[in-house]
Amino acid sequence: MLSTGCAGQIGDPMQTPDPSASASETGESVAELCSDNGLSTINGLSTLNGLSTMNGLSTMNGLSTMNGLSTMNGLMTTSPGRATVSYMVRCALAAGDSLVKKDQNNVSYTYPGALGLAPQWKNGACDTACQEILSACLMAHVNTTGKHVSLWLENQTVLGLGNSNAHPIQESAFFGNIFVSPPKAYFCNGRDWDRAAVAGRLAGGPYVNPYGTNALCQNSCTTVGGAYGTCGSFTKVITVFRDLDPWNAYTVCNKLTGLCLDIHNNSTSTGGLIDVWPANGANNQKFYFERANIKDHDGNYRLRSKFNNLYVDIIGGVTTSGAGLNQWNNNGGNNQLWNLVQITQGSYLIENERSRLLMNATGLAAGTTVVQKGSGSYGDGQVWKITLSP
Repeated sequence: MLSTGCAGQIGDPMQTPDPSASASETGESVAELCSDNGLSTINGLSTLNGLSTMNGLSTMNGLSTMNGLSTMNGLMTTSPGRATVSYMVRCALAAGDSLVKKDQNNVSYTYPGALGLAPQWKNGACDTACQEILSACLMAHVNTTGKHVSLWLENQTVLGLGNSNAHPIQESAFFGNIFVSPPKAYFCNGRDWDRAAVAGRLAGGPYVNPYGTNALCQNSCTTVGGAYGTCGSFTKVITVFRDLDPWNAYTVCNKLTGLCLDIHNNSTSTGGLIDVWPANGANNQKFYFERANIKDHDGNYRLRSKFNNLYVDIIGGVTTSGAGLNQWNNNGGNNQLWNLVQITQGSYLIENERSRLLMNATGLAAGTTVVQKGSGSYGDGQVWKITLSP
């Protein structure tokens, strides 16, 4: 297995590099370059032409040569094209290696490697197997919004297999060959694809699900551990795991009542209460989920209000069943940490780290303060659906 997410990203979700810039343009280190996706488009790829068609790119020659990657036409001559090159090199070359290329104006760019999926392409040809694994890797890094989201990639033969607590959501798998014309660009839905979906990932990308709308990989691909091994005739499959998107806010609504977490009376003060209210689309019902550590599969997360940037807290930090929730400045306490225990249908139990009690809305009317109550067994009043807000 190999993560494209760095520990430095934890707790600092507001920092994002320019997704369209190359490594030399941003001054990023290798560790930062391998931290996230954000390829807004695979430049030059269309439904009619493959990536290597008329883009100054040839799989028959090494990237370091003029015939492999031209400096005078194609990808190296535009900023979006150079962004594609940066991700291509990230996928192909290993950490510690790099590719130096010039553009049509003789400006030099240095692109560091990271994953090492096809190191032979630096100085030699990239055969069909090479093209397919790089195709899967490039598609896995696409986010059409250009936002950066930490990913964990698994492949049975190249990257290896193994779980990452920091990336608990099995989002999708990618496979095909985007270097040929017409390109074969495919994905299928992972088992958790609908759990707090990330904008720009599956919808609108330069790929299609050949098994049907929202069709699951597990129904058409072989499984290897927690990932996928073969999808149809393609064996170079990359399975993608991720976390909640820290740069976009979510609504949190109760399964039993349909009411959503809400800042009571639009309070901007510390100590303001957290209640439940019918969904209204307002910012006082939107929360950012900031991962605080990577110790376990379920969390911990801090819930920060988009409305006022205060954090969901237990009143007084007590561990008593029935204690209410309020908002407070980040105090580093575990009474502000919440574990997300996955339940089917894209829903979660939300457990407080200090008290080990569950966020509970049983019997609560609109405008009533949310409480912590119960552990172990649960009812629908303790099940919450987390949905990416528009």
